[in-house]
Amino acid sequence: MKKMFLPVLILVLFAGQLVAQTKHQIERKHKIGLSFSSFGTNNMFYFQSLDGAASYNSDNFYVFGVNYIYSFNKTLSIETGIEYAEHRIIIEPNLPPNYDVQPYGASFSLLEIPFYVRADFLKYFFVNTGTFITWHIQPDDSVDSQSGIGTMLGIALKYDFKRGVSLFVNPYIKAHSLIAFQKSNHQLHLMETGFRFGISYRL
Repeated sequence: MKKMFLPVLILVLFAGQLVAQTKHQIERKHKIGLSFSSFGTNNMFYFQSLDGAASYNSDNFYVFGVNYIYSFNKTLSIETGIEYAEHRIIIEPNLPPNYDVQPYGASFSLLEIPFYVRADFLKYFFVNTGTFITWHIQPDDSVDSQSGIGTMLGIALKYDFKRGVSLFVNPYIKAHSLIAFQKSNHQLHLMETGFRFGISYRL
């Protein structure tokens, strides 16, 4: 009986350590974070050229997000969450010179849910791409609804601290309403480019 005690004790300690390591690895797969996007352009465009159409030029925008990241391994992750965006653009009517119509501003708000894939490389970088669903929650009659499915592509510089905190700067480009929920004969699309700044914490 005494001869069996030591091997059993070693086995129990080893199993406990293995369970603890497995639990730690599972916990390390999850991150939550906050992000802010701006400092870019938010032009609007048609896929086809339209005679007499107004011009929609970039003014300013900002996006706030709460993000969740799940890591499959050290390289590949998926990201989702919820983001709120405010956009303002300048509209220039296409009218004959004798019409005294000045450019004017239009503002609208969007709610977005991203579904992105992130691939880390060279320790301090990652690329991210995927789709997102948009709801046009504050409409403006001057622009088409941007409710629909869009796509995003970006590349980022990141730094991971030892205590689980990560920071990143993520230049990106987003095309909105490529698949529009509200059909229009000539759908107007928002093309957004900017810088996304974020902080996340590994759970």
